[in-house]
Parts: sequence; C-alpha cells; structure tokens
Amino acid sequence: MNTEIKILHSSCCAKGSPIKEQLEQLAQENNLSISIEELSELQDTMVYGTMSFPSLVINGKVYDYKTFKSDEDILRAIKAE
Repeated sequence: MNTEIKILHSSCCAKGSPIKEQLEQLAQENNLSISIEELSELQDTMVYGTMSFPSLVINGKVYDYKTFKSDEDILRAIKAE
C-alpha cells in the first residue's frame, strides 16, 4: 500500500529541505511505499488548517514536524491505518 505524505513548508523554506530525504530514507530502510509532495504556496497549505511549518500530512492527519520529527514517530504514523 502506498502512503501519501505531504510536507507543508512556509514559502521561504521549501527548497532543499532535509525532511524529504529523511522520509525517503525511512521508506527505503523499512520497505515502505510512499509518495511525497511538498507544498509551500499559502493557498495549498491553508487547506490543512495549520500555521505551524514545517508540518507533515500523513494518512490525512497533520503533524507539527517540530514536535513530531523522530524516525519512530514518523514510522508509527505511516504504519497507522
């Protein structure tokens, strides 16, 4: 099963984010199928109701990356169904 993950950035910080690399590494190490989309335009990020950036949207749930950035937390969210 493919898990869709969105990375929500503020417009100033969207390029060169290490978050995508972290997600790709976790997927590879744990044999997970994920697709990643990075959003930084205000009209795209506001749909998710957060003003905290960066944030992750995993399985439709928004997580504040600043408090939810450990590999263990991210894996738990990806595997939650």
